[in-house]
Amino acid sequence: MQSLLCLFVLTFLLPTQTIAVISVPPKRPNVLILFADDLGYGDLSSYGHPTIHTPNLDKLAGNGIRFTQWYSGFHVCTPSRASMMTGRLPVRLGLVGVDEFGGVLTATSVGGLPSNETTIAESLSDQGYRTKAIGKWHLGATSEHLPTNHGFDEYFGIPYSTDMGLSAWNNVSNTELMPPLPLIKSKKEQEPVVLEQPTDLNKLSDRYTSQALDFIAPKSNVDDQPWFLYFPFNHVHVPDNVSEKFCNSTRRGRFGDALNELDDVVGKIMSKLAETNQEENTLVIFTSDNGPWLVEKVSGGSAGLLREGKQTTWEGGVRVPAIVSMKGSILPRVDRSVVATYDIFTTVINLAGGEVPKDRVIDGKDLAPLLFDDNYDEKSNEPIHDCIYHYKGSPWEEDCSHQGCTAGIWSVRCADYKLHYASDDWETAAAGGYETKYDPPLIFNIERDPSEKYPLSIDSPEWKYANATIQSFVIEHRKTVERVPNQIARGASPDARVCCDIYKDCLCNPENLYDVFVCKPAGEDLIITNYY
Repeated sequence: MQSLLCLFVLTFLLPTQTIAVISVPPKRPNVLILFADDLGYGDLSSYGHPTIHTPNLDKLAGNGIRFTQWYSGFHVCTPSRASMMTGRLPVRLGLVGVDEFGGVLTATSVGGLPSNETTIAESLSDQGYRTKAIGKWHLGATSEHLPTNHGFDEYFGIPYSTDMGLSAWNNVSNTELMPPLPLIKSKKEQEPVVLEQPTDLNKLSDRYTSQALDFIAPKSNVDDQPWFLYFPFNHVHVPDNVSEKFCNSTRRGRFGDALNELDDVVGKIMSKLAETNQEENTLVIFTSDNGPWLVEKVSGGSAGLLREGKQTTWEGGVRVPAIVSMKGSILPRVDRSVVATYDIFTTVINLAGGEVPKDRVIDGKDLAPLLFDDNYDEKSNEPIHDCIYHYKGSPWEEDCSHQGCTAGIWSVRCADYKLHYASDDWETAAAGGYETKYDPPLIFNIERDPSEKYPLSIDSPEWKYANATIQSFVIEHRKTVERVPNQIARGASPDARVCCDIYKDCLCNPENLYDVFVCKPAGEDLIITNYY
């Protein structure tokens, strides 16, 4: 009895040792990727915006991991999305463009995501998943490049940005280059169908939501087939289209209204997961393709404390908000690990029981240890990446569109440091101007100075150490990059337009140009411009 009492005292009075708790995620979980367009690091209330209203995204952040150092794959739309889909840097896909801007695919582009690349959807489809894409694809609009030729069973959406075509929200004169916005649907091994052209953007969110809810709802009580839903929103890219319900619903103007509408869609999808008891077996990932488009001023977003935005390789152009959640498996917290959008590829495929391709360089890392270890500490563990590389344009001189262009790697993030070989700002980038080159390179301690205001002195031991370390990584990285066909350089053709009739007039729903609601921001005169 006395010995038992002593044991009791020792057990409850001696200091306890912390035991690592590792959650085990469900095998073959459902995967939901919510991908915002041009959403900046400072645009969510959970990331510090004072007037934005995003209660559903805030709830998602509160129930999952909110990342503070998550990098996009690129500083503009097309390359970033391609990188996420394939787990590879855009330079390996031929999608970094032909000059310092980088370049994106347009409504008449001939190129697209190469067919020899493996996407998340293809891998998950091989594992027996149902797959669907809803929204802005922007990896090629011709039939051969649509989602249904890259592993998705179904696609429903506008295949590029809403400023790349004629609509009531965007008055363009050259419909040969930018035809009326098409809403299309397609199924695997079938030709796409144009449902409406131009589409009524006021109805777009409701249509997208309906498609999403129908897809994620179990088809029967015994249906246990896992699914993958990729939902790249057209919001919050200009022209900030928003339905009458959300017009002037926030203090942030039409940008805030559009983000509020996006947030409402997220809430409805998350409610459906709860209603169908799928929260605990669904991995939810929310992030943005790149930083805010500052050239659009109040119609664009905010990078918060970060410098610059979209079209630049400063932090504001490439560091984005990101939230990952799975009820019961992921402990809610803030994580400061340096990770990237292309990590989604490797993480998801491994969780689904698939095999990451071994016949090519895969840049994405498996984030499962970080996501499911409740005691994971970003400082005590090995870094996920040695370095994160930010390109502007093709590194091969033959691809450059003018003499003396400084395309290729512009900046590199390694551990606490970020090195810049060259830079520009959003005004210079928007005007098609040239960059500022740094020789020797500009280096910041990005942990101490996330706003990139105070470069290290080139005479300091810290600069010399950081420069030598980063340059050695860059040398090794460049050895892994092989030249591939440049998809942006394939150019454009009117024949590549998506049109609802064989005569390529494309204007099959003219009433949607004249008889639809267009939100007028309170206190402002409505100005519709050619945003492209």
